[in-house]
Amino acid sequence: MWRTTIVSLLRRKPSQWLLKRSFADQVAQGSEKLKLGFATPTHALRKDALVDMVVFPAATGMMGVLPQHVPTVAQLKPGVVTVVEDGKEDKYFVSSGFAFVTKERTDILAVEAVRLEDLDKEAVQRGLSECESAVNSASDPVSQAVAQIGVEVHSAMKSALEN
Repeated sequence: MWRTTIVSLLRRKPSQWLLKRSFADQVAQGSEKLKLGFATPTHALRKDALVDMVVFPAATGMMGVLPQHVPTVAQLKPGVVTVVEDGKEDKYFVSSGFAFVTKERTDILAVEAVRLEDLDKEAVQRGLSECESAVNSASDPVSQAVAQIGVEVHSAMKSALEN
């Protein structure tokens, strides 16, 4: 059965294989932009912005999105969201959230987001030290879990500032 499918594909004219330009051609020509929404519960960082690409820290690893990306829902982990627009990169630190990707647009909904340049390295180090000591002195599992989340977020901020 699979052999007849392959044979029928090979018998087609090359023009029948490609119904429209390839994705690589579209990106190379710069013909498309990605519509981006990027918000926290308190404010919108980007609203229907037309960007070239966005890279975000998904729970499964770093994820880059270009126009016409396959639809995806991804949980965000603490890390850096990079928005590439006209060759310029804007970087934001996010604590957590979700990204919703469709072929038409990408929406990033973060619990907290701050420009990477606005983070204070000394404050991040102090916060990390406080959270680490809170993990060690926690008297119940809930307090320990909350402190551990603080350690993860502050460690990610520290790592982002070092790169």
